[in-house]
Amino acid sequence: MLNMNDIINGDPDDPSTQFEGVGDGPPTPPDEDDQHSPDHMEETVQTELFGSLSTADVNMTDQSSTPHPLDNNIDRVCSHFQSQLNLEPEYLKIASIASKCPPEDRYIGNLFANGAYHQLDVRNINRSQVTHAYDECFRSFVRTNARMFLLKPTLEAYSNNPHNNGSLPKTLFYLTLDVVEKQPDQWKKDHLCPAQLKNDPDALRLYRDAVGELLKYQRSNLRTLLLHNILKTKKIHVDGAVPARKVMIAAIYKELPPKGSKMNQTEIDHQVATNSAMRARMCYARLVMVHYYAHKSNKDSQWAEIDERLAVLRGSSYDFQLHHAVLVLNKDFSLFSQGKEYTDISKEDFTVPDLEDVQRSIESGIVPVTLR
Repeated sequence: MLNMNDIINGDPDDPSTQFEGVGDGPPTPPDEDDQHSPDHMEETVQTELFGSLSTADVNMTDQSSTPHPLDNNIDRVCSHFQSQLNLEPEYLKIASIASKCPPEDRYIGNLFANGAYHQLDVRNINRSQVTHAYDECFRSFVRTNARMFLLKPTLEAYSNNPHNNGSLPKTLFYLTLDVVEKQPDQWKKDHLCPAQLKNDPDALRLYRDAVGELLKYQRSNLRTLLLHNILKTKKIHVDGAVPARKVMIAAIYKELPPKGSKMNQTEIDHQVATNSAMRARMCYARLVMVHYYAHKSNKDSQWAEIDERLAVLRGSSYDFQLHHAVLVLNKDFSLFSQGKEYTDISKEDFTVPDLEDVQRSIESGIVPVTLR
């Protein structure tokens, strides 16, 4: 059973929680010896679902000033096209391998890649049509746990694509798969596709798609809370000023926990005042969301952009994380703590601090004061 206190606070010994936010007092640098302790890693193995996943480390340097290694850039481009063309993970794996062939081997690599694509197409045509309607108990279980996971300030990624995120164990997608996998065998027999329990590839693909669709709606719920009094649709109305960050975060703690795990007002107030990691993360997410909304961006997923920044922060120095958090909080303050309605704020002001901004702040030698 998930523990709400562990969810909202994260593991205090987890290196990913050492700094993502700014507290009320001066920060203390984390112990260097604890930065990468393997004892605190959560291992989730889902190779039966997705085949062999990439275990390559993400380049954690300041990406604005240090070029990506060639392989990382190829992976990024391949992932982009896979996402845009809505291709299955097998196509991404083939494209990634073929693209990394040395020039002298490229002809042979292309021959084998074309053969692999042909084999994959034939398999897709001839494969059995597995169908299964997941019951409400399963769907409710996934939704409930997803809402809990979205309150974790230690999530490594929000989007669904496990290949795009490598083998990171603490993504929303993997944590959800893991909590299903840990259910008793009888529960699985009652609520999962029978063919899935036999590791049928098509049933596993159906399962992956079903979980992904359920998670999409839970991310949408969080997005709606982040864009309160910004997002306007036929069903969502704007009724005042954009809320300041404390009000926004309080609403997230009030609305997001599922029934049976709701927080009382005292607990909400405590989290708003003390959970600096969640504060910085949600403010950054709101800046990204409103930038996409204001500028009608046709770029990749908003969540994918957030995931990419989280990857940079995980491997960055303490100073980089500190300056990043302060710039994000100050930008949020300047936009949304002035009691203004969304339509009264210039679209040109809806920007997100980038990595170059953070680097310039570091080079100034001065940590900016956090506006409150």
